[in-house]
Amino acid sequence: MTKQIDWQGTPAYILENDELAVSVCPAIGNNVYSIRDKKLQRELLRTPESPAALMEQFVQYGTPVLMPPNRIRSGQFEFEGRSYQFDVTQRHFGNHIHGVVREQPWQVVQTGTSKEGNPFITSVLNLADDPEVQRQYPHALELELTYTLKGGRLIHSLKALNKGGEAAPFGYGLHTWFVLDSQPERWKLQLPVSGIWELDEQNIPNGNIVPLGRYETLIEGDVLKGHNMDTVFQIGDNPCIAILSRDDVEIRYSGSDMFKQWVIFTKGEADNLICLEPYTWVTNAPNLELAPDVTGLRGIAPGASLQLEVVLDVIHK
Repeated sequence: MTKQIDWQGTPAYILENDELAVSVCPAIGNNVYSIRDKKLQRELLRTPESPAALMEQFVQYGTPVLMPPNRIRSGQFEFEGRSYQFDVTQRHFGNHIHGVVREQPWQVVQTGTSKEGNPFITSVLNLADDPEVQRQYPHALELELTYTLKGGRLIHSLKALNKGGEAAPFGYGLHTWFVLDSQPERWKLQLPVSGIWELDEQNIPNGNIVPLGRYETLIEGDVLKGHNMDTVFQIGDNPCIAILSRDDVEIRYSGSDMFKQWVIFTKGEADNLICLEPYTWVTNAPNLELAPDVTGLRGIAPGASLQLEVVLDVIHK
């Protein structure tokens, strides 16, 4: 079922079946802020205590939607002859971080249950209606996001339509916080990737992709205890999938072909949290002098659209 709730004075929605209960807050960035595993009686995500906490630190909880993801050096770049200046939101380094959609309210346009019996919610965000977005990103992009719950699977389906007259640069990502119950020794991460983006002192890629080295163990899977990652991986020709597992559950997090990069963040040495971040473009992609098929930089032509999907599967052992 899909039902609207009052979350401490803010409207939110729950998609629920026999396996999962998924809480979504379209009013604050369309964030999936809670996923409750009914069989194991545990929360999958780092959840905020209140809507105020989510609004204050939108990227610290649940599943923040990032467009574009991560950093842009000085907030500046050029695309097809046009110069862009995004707000400096990472002030100590003077960079932009985590995009222009942030905590904006999305308009819910449809909720219900599909013909197959799967609860869903569809919301829309028209960037042309937000003067703060237009000041930084002057494109009439319409984002339509549908969350569908199908058994133990949550499907995130995005359609981005360019209603404007110029090509719109597009990068997209999620910043999903999974909890490890302060037992990193029980959890294993499997990540089929091909290389690591070398970063400068501001965690911005310098353009070099280096061998995996000690992270080669992630290809087949490695226990998280002892890992300390804020690492940008290139997927290469591999599928976009991260598998987080322990003895009783496997969480498979995957993206469609447009996703070519992973950022994995353990917030210090792995303990209670790991952030799995699928990106279509790498950090600071428009400023890297590399081919678009490497960086993920792409544009959406006037009148054109693109679609992408992220799937979270919870599989009990």
